[in-house]
Amino acid sequence: MFIMHISAIFALSVLLGSTALIIWSLRNPGAGSAFGKTIGTLVFIGAVLSLSCIAYYGVKYWYQGSFETPTGISMQMGNDMSQKMMPMMMEQMMPMMMEHMKEHMGQMGNMGDMQQKGNMENMGMQKGESHHPAAQ
Repeated sequence: MFIMHISAIFALSVLLGSTALIIWSLRNPGAGSAFGKTIGTLVFIGAVLSLSCIAYYGVKYWYQGSFETPTGISMQMGNDMSQKMMPMMMEQMMPMMMEHMKEHMGQMGNMGDMQQKGNMENMGMQKGESHHPAAQ
């Protein structure tokens, strides 16, 4: 419901702006007035069509009862669908996740010795930095 109100306010502000552009182009003859009148008229027509569409669908959804709940009908349909699909997705995803986890755990076991040696050598120093007295 709030989205409908925000859209209506936006359409009304565009309608106001296009009306101001048309009035400006009618009062100021000269360079750019014909272009301003054309653009103002096109934007005015588009804003009126948008406002009528917003009003039509706002009334339609109001009669359907979409505005009686905070989520509306689309969110309720999405929740029903996700509740039905979640068990199927978990059945399919769980074996893949376990397989990837085992692969990564195996790689960490093989790299553990190399990491310990590397950490002991540089002791957390930045690349190129050395604390050996001979290197300074």
